[in-house]
Amino acid sequence: MQFPYAEVEIESTGAIHDDAQRRNALGLVAASGATDVLVLCHGWNNDIPQARRLYQRLTDNLAAVRPAVPGAASRTLAVVGALWPSIRWSDEDEVAGGGVGVEDEAAALIGAIATRIEDPARASLLTRLVPRLAESADARQRFLDALREQLPSAPPEPATDAASVDEDPPPPALLDGDEETVFQAMGGPEFDAGLPERTGGAADVGAGGAGEVAGGAADVSFGGAVGMAGGGAAGFGFDLDGVLAKARGVLNVTTYYTMKDRAGKVGSGGIATLLAGLAGAPQGVRLHLAGHSFGARALAAAAARHQRLHSYTLLQGAFSHHAFAVNFNGRGENGMFRTVLADRRLTGPMLVTHTVNDRAVGLAYAAASRLARQAGAGLGDANDPYGGIGRNGALKTPEAVQPGAELLDVGGGYQFQPGRVHNLRADRFVSSHGDVSGRQVAYALYCAIASQ
Repeated sequence: MQFPYAEVEIESTGAIHDDAQRRNALGLVAASGATDVLVLCHGWNNDIPQARRLYQRLTDNLAAVRPAVPGAASRTLAVVGALWPSIRWSDEDEVAGGGVGVEDEAAALIGAIATRIEDPARASLLTRLVPRLAESADARQRFLDALREQLPSAPPEPATDAASVDEDPPPPALLDGDEETVFQAMGGPEFDAGLPERTGGAADVGAGGAGEVAGGAADVSFGGAVGMAGGGAAGFGFDLDGVLAKARGVLNVTTYYTMKDRAGKVGSGGIATLLAGLAGAPQGVRLHLAGHSFGARALAAAAARHQRLHSYTLLQGAFSHHAFAVNFNGRGENGMFRTVLADRRLTGPMLVTHTVNDRAVGLAYAAASRLARQAGAGLGDANDPYGGIGRNGALKTPEAVQPGAELLDVGGGYQFQPGRVHNLRADRFVSSHGDVSGRQVAYALYCAIASQ
């Protein structure tokens, strides 16, 4: 690590695991004399080493681009990495497009259960049901019911003002629909609408493998084989291959809402506590937040409870594109985290990387939209009430600067404005949901940190 660095582990309940880590982080910032502190928060992963590798790659690139960042020479940076027990929610193997045998699909589903389900008894039950899913409606219902038991029963954190609501609740069908309704929503050719395959060409893709947090070109889509043969609106067609693919989609969409709940607790609990301590640093440091995937949502929950930040960067955020919106539904209701902008807590810019290459976020919301029985023509895109900020940017948000802004190459001229949202289309440089540690991303982040 090329900057002064400390870590703080946060439990699934939102509590800081060891307060000595928090005190160590505060001491490091004070001793370093830093003018700026960057708090990093990872998204989907399975273990701490993967999160650390993301932080290492991103901060290495921050150091590499620093000479090109206007104003960076006059500021010094310390980094605090938040670590929390998130669960991987995009499949590790690229199976979309078919050609996968029954045994391979069954193995992929069983492997996904092992990595996504933390309760051993529930994981064992789901695994035992896999061989019966194609032939038994009862097995499919039991599979669905077991996954439903881990869904949150209430919003992950209370709204911060009377007009703000949870703009992305679990669709009613996911909570109480029958097994055929839920399984059928996980497939069909509609999932390809507006969700193209990766175009490639991304620069500085992370060096990790397909299962890494920054999976690079090997990163794959939410739900894997969600559009494989054996399903869709024309007929359910319970061939084994199709059902197992759909079961993986059901597993993924329930994992999404479980992690959404946990990210809210982590942010509004441990990270908010950490920020309060950092804000009291003797030298009056400027605070910056940068989160990937669910980590971006955890930081939104923290920012909603903190009074003053300089910058907030969402790297392929895995939450609603209406999270910061005004009157997103035509009923006068605002997004859950509207207060972050409405209360003028940002003294610098908010950056949002978004791309159609992020099939993970796109398909997660496509599944939610199907379950909510929205029109299928624009599944997951900007016209879908269920749409992700990592795919479409922050929508219906008055502070958003003009559309059309892009993530630039190193040395590009950003004109970041205080208190404004800069949606940066990242199609050229971000190839997938996990590809967030490249130099172009680091350059935009450092420009936000150094902005006046």
